[in-house]
Amino acid sequence: MSRRPFDPSLARGGLFEGPRGGEPEPISVTEASAILRRAIEGTGEHRIVGEVSNFTQRQHWYFTVKDEESQLDCVMWASANGRSQVTPANGMEVVLTGRPTHYGPRGKTQLVVTRIERRGAGSLQQRFEELCRVLREQGYFDEARKQPLPAYPRAIAVVTSATGAALQDVLRTARIRAPFVRILVIDVPVQGDLAAPAVARAIDAIDRRADELSIDAIVVTRGGGSLEDLWAFNERAVADAVFRARTPVVAAIGHESDTTVIELVADRRASTPTAAIMALLPDREGMVQQVDHLHDRLEFLLRRRVHESRRELEALARHPMFRSPASMVAPHRLAVDRAAERMRAAVRARVAAARHRLSEARSRFEPLRPAIRQAAARERLRSLDARLRAAIRRSVLDLRGQVASADRQLRLLGPEETLGRGWSLTFDERGALVRRTADARPGSVLVSKFADGTVRSRVEGKSAPEAKAVHDGTAASEPESGPDSLFGPAGG
Repeated sequence: MSRRPFDPSLARGGLFEGPRGGEPEPISVTEASAILRRAIEGTGEHRIVGEVSNFTQRQHWYFTVKDEESQLDCVMWASANGRSQVTPANGMEVVLTGRPTHYGPRGKTQLVVTRIERRGAGSLQQRFEELCRVLREQGYFDEARKQPLPAYPRAIAVVTSATGAALQDVLRTARIRAPFVRILVIDVPVQGDLAAPAVARAIDAIDRRADELSIDAIVVTRGGGSLEDLWAFNERAVADAVFRARTPVVAAIGHESDTTVIELVADRRASTPTAAIMALLPDREGMVQQVDHLHDRLEFLLRRRVHESRRELEALARHPMFRSPASMVAPHRLAVDRAAERMRAAVRARVAAARHRLSEARSRFEPLRPAIRQAAARERLRSLDARLRAAIRRSVLDLRGQVASADRQLRLLGPEETLGRGWSLTFDERGALVRRTADARPGSVLVSKFADGTVRSRVEGKSAPEAKAVHDGTAASEPESGPDSLFGPAGG
């Protein structure tokens, strides 16, 4: 049987009572912290679901896990995060395995994480990643479209909360670095539902009046915070306003580890508000040093130029040209006279040679003058014309004699001459020449042509060697045999 633990409240006689009649003795803060630590750690290991926020990645990992109503600080030592397959990120929904503990020196209760499992991206992180994907596809993040910052701005508009520490950092840096640059502060809410529309309207308004107000750049900034605190700068309305702005925009939102959409779209991203204003303002001390350096260099160059010019002037003063100009000019004058004489002689020789060549050319080309050649051609043409006319007359006479001879021969060979010697031509009714007795059918009508007329006759019959024919009342044709069928003697 186990022994019951000692309980002072059960003792009698007041030996174990406190000095105030039963009240506990006061303890130190360290003792109370130790009691809390033992009580908290005594709950054992837990698995906790929540969304990661304020993640800081150093040798050890520090972050906060939260839900809609509560949040819990967490730490994951290097010995544990080196074996972790999941690196937490802001907005990531995770399942944490660990033991709660209480850290007395800071009075801080936190969860010592030994394992991280990813349950799924948090809603804000999902929205951030989706908007980044869409804007990247639409070219909002392209470096080629981003504008260069002005080297010496006249005025800079700062869009931030007028009560925030970020504005004080900007103004303090501007006063130290370049007090001659005008700073125009645009007070807008930087957290909450009204922040994104207000920031977008401020950027649009500044960009519209940039020329009127001589504003050469816009700074949009705020201090650090959780993902929820910075969410106004992850809205599409703010990204659109920065994208369409013609005035260069520098964005510095949160801490250096925080990344927002406006910083990705802006022409320049800065890690802090101070870095943002330093990126735009020229350094006054540096400009003074640069001016002093340029002044010294210009003075040195002027002195050297004056010294070199003085040396050149002294050398020229010692030159014989300036000491005795006549002695320097005389030799050159003599040379010029000789050259002029040689030139005149050369010109005369050149003119004489040209005249000689011209005379020779005239003698060579005289026979070839157009008037002379034209006269000769005209004379030759007259001679050829006379010869051509004589030849034509001779040819015409010869042709006329040939034509007359041929005419006589044709007349001798023609049918008229033959008929005149007593012959006749016999045709049938169709006008075809009757050459043989076979062509004259009995009963057919024949027409005989004589020198002085024609005779029609009818064929009564034919015989060899002769056939009788009855003429139409006058005469009978000769027998048609051999050549007599064409040319028969008239009146036979």
